[in-house]
Amino acid sequence: MSPQNTALEGFAAYAAAHRLTMEPEGRLPRTTPLLAAGELRSVDALMRGRLGEYLEAQIAIVSREGEGAEAVDLTVAVAHVPKLKRLVPWLLCHRVEDGHLLGRAAGQLIHGEDRIDLESSELDQRYRIYASPDRDEVWLRELFSPSFIVFLLDQAPKGFAFEYVQGTLCVSRQGRLTLAEDIDGLRDATVALVARIRAETSERLGKAQGRSGISGWES
Repeated sequence: MSPQNTALEGFAAYAAAHRLTMEPEGRLPRTTPLLAAGELRSVDALMRGRLGEYLEAQIAIVSREGEGAEAVDLTVAVAHVPKLKRLVPWLLCHRVEDGHLLGRAAGQLIHGEDRIDLESSELDQRYRIYASPDRDEVWLRELFSPSFIVFLLDQAPKGFAFEYVQGTLCVSRQGRLTLAEDIDGLRDATVALVARIRAETSERLGKAQGRSGISGWES
């Protein structure tokens, strides 16, 4: 058995241990830049199920196009967060070193004034954050609170990034994650991020319009 197949056995074992369903023929939404048609080469393994009490999502190992047509492996968690698009149609939070992954689909979104300045030189050195000009500026600043910036800089799993486009949230880490502790890191970061997004969205839209949740960070 090839090393790749052996590694994917660990991915399948994780699914079985956590009551997630492997989907051999499953598909991912092609909404966000990392998952865009023409740039996503393959979905090599995919599981679906509840990552948290209120979160149904997919976790997948994917291969996508990098610079010079070189393949780049990522592990992604994909969830549907529909109410957020009322506050920001799209939002990208990528590591500086992953700039080569921002291909044609990202270029169709990003324009000159879309980069967000959060007045943190350390954050600027590590991340590039872009958001739709139709964003709710108050909501965006509340999402990227000082405690969330600390999370991105000091607590997030290695290789952590995320992007949101029209209802689809894609949380990513570099590499093919097949060890339980690595997949746990992606899962836990996704659950916490979605909870924070929902909490801030609920507060901004009103309790009747969004689901509140425990974000995992204090403001």
